[in-house]
Amino acid sequence: MTIIKKEIDSYDEIKGMLNKIRKIQAIPKYGVIQEQTYQGETANNAQPEVTVPQKSSTTPFQQSRRDNEEVSVINNVDVEIHSEDPQERVLENDEKGTISQLIDDFKAEVSEIAEFDGLHIYPDSAVLNGKIGGKGMNFSYSAGDDNGFYLGSPSLLKIDGEVLELINRLKTFESKFVNTINDLLVNRRDM
Repeated sequence: MTIIKKEIDSYDEIKGMLNKIRKIQAIPKYGVIQEQTYQGETANNAQPEVTVPQKSSTTPFQQSRRDNEEVSVINNVDVEIHSEDPQERVLENDEKGTISQLIDDFKAEVSEIAEFDGLHIYPDSAVLNGKIGGKGMNFSYSAGDDNGFYLGSPSLLKIDGEVLELINRLKTFESKFVNTINDLLVNRRDM
């Protein structure tokens, strides 16, 4: 009886922690944390399991994972190629060089302290996600079918001269990202 009570107490404690995490969860890329329902004592006295669902593609900051992708790391940035065709999931050396130069240019022109969550390349579009941790800003660039620059903040962001300058640099870099990636996408289609 004491073992069952401890398991129920542990379950209640975990459930309480999950509720707290849900309330303070600030970064949208991690999705929503959910717990599985505890069905009481099992044959092996298993504890309740906590699952984190895969990311959904509901915003530019969240990308879904599929079996039809290949991941390369270029300048410490995960570059994921999404395609049904295995031959299209291979990055050529000149494409790697283009992406490397784009990342170097971002660091030189926008922010050296940016952390990139990844570059996702699809047959007709691409999305670069990242954050500038010292400012608490998430950003996303989109090229191809839907060109754009997106800015997010998981909490209130104090707007001062430094932040405005950073936003302007992010916005200015959009055209370089879009032009470079659109050229890369066109070259990949022509191959």
